[in-house]
Amino acid sequence: MENAQVACDKCGAELIPSAAYCEKCGARTRRARRLVRLAIRVELVFFLGVVLMVAGFVWVYAIQH
Repeated sequence: MENAQVACDKCGAELIPSAAYCEKCGARTRRARRLVRLAIRVELVFFLGVVLMVAGFVWVYAIQH
């Protein structure tokens, strides 16, 4: 199990359990930064899948005509 972050990396203020942002300075917690990176990766994979699908359809259409 992961240890909860107890202090802000930027200002050192105490964080409430499972906080996403520091109440004092507004900086994201480590957990929130990880979740944002994960969301960006998921969106990128989805976007690339859509681009590949469209490219495949264009290629198939171009071969048929």
